Formats: sequence, C-alpha cells, structure tokens
Amino acid sequence: MSTSSDAANSIRLFERLALRPKEAAEALGISERTLRQLLPELPTVRRGNIVLIPVAGLREWLREESEAEKGCVERAVGEILEAVHPRGKD
Repeated sequence: MSTSSDAANSIRLFERLALRPKEAAEALGISERTLRQLLPELPTVRRGNIVLIPVAGLREWLREESEAEKGCVERAVGEILEAVHPRGKD
C-alpha cells in the first residue's frame, strides 16, 4: 500500500544528486542484482562500503547506451537490406 511518505520519498529521490544501488535499480525498473552486474559500466562514487551513482551520470550512461543500441540496430538493418538487395545487382 502506498502512503503519503512514499510520495514524499519519491519527490526527494527525484531531487537527489546521487542514488544508492537499490534506488538506482528502482529508478531504472530493474532488479538490484541486475544493477549490481552493471555497476562496472556505471559512473560511481565509492567511499568505503558506500556506493553512490550520480543521477546525471546515470542519465548520460543511459543515453549513450540507447544511442549505441540504436546504431547497432541501424547497422543490422543495413546489412540485412544489403543481403536481400545487393547494390549494383539491380
């Protein structure tokens, strides 16, 4: 059941500069286990046993991953089209 304190926490979470792994996982809609597998790729700040993920860095990483995936899809489509309709053989 959602409470008014949950809503207040969500607002505070949105305003934060950095997230702990559990919070970052929630923000991305993935499990904490999956996020921890991604940690080597993510921008992090570590102090002792505290791990923080800067929100701006997380957003930038997600944008870069999205662009990289888009590029892979475009290349794959180009290769498929070339295989089906080779250039110069029309």
